[in-house]
Amino acid sequence: MVRNYTAPSLEAPDRLFQITHVTRTHTQVWLQSDRSQSTGQYRLEVLFQWVQYVCMPFVLRGLSLRRGTHEEWARLSELHQLEHDPRWSLYMLSRSHDWFIVSASPLWAEADLNYDDKPVFWGFPKDDDRLISTGTLE
Repeated sequence: MVRNYTAPSLEAPDRLFQITHVTRTHTQVWLQSDRSQSTGQYRLEVLFQWVQYVCMPFVLRGLSLRRGTHEEWARLSELHQLEHDPRWSLYMLSRSHDWFIVSASPLWAEADLNYDDKPVFWGFPKDDDRLISTGTLE
């Protein structure tokens, strides 16, 4: 049975994430961390939809995903010349860097998948026993 949950943040400090997919229109971005002996037995992927702006490296060590504060949004929007739109939120990706994505609320999933398997959010059957959990930010 798949666990579905909401949380204020997603913490994966020891995992290596990379951007694995970007849609042609750049409105969807996937981050993926594959399973390893040191970080867990499941692949962890994060999907950002309706992406408006990305400020991050293609590969990052550790993920601390949370909604940005009003102060962070004000500071980073001024620095990057972004116009505030209430339809989107700023999501911080790191505790030690100003890496962020402006988008709709991100989704994530843990699955018993290999590197080359397609992303969970591309039509993956919800009743597939390889899907362990899904979540989103509160």
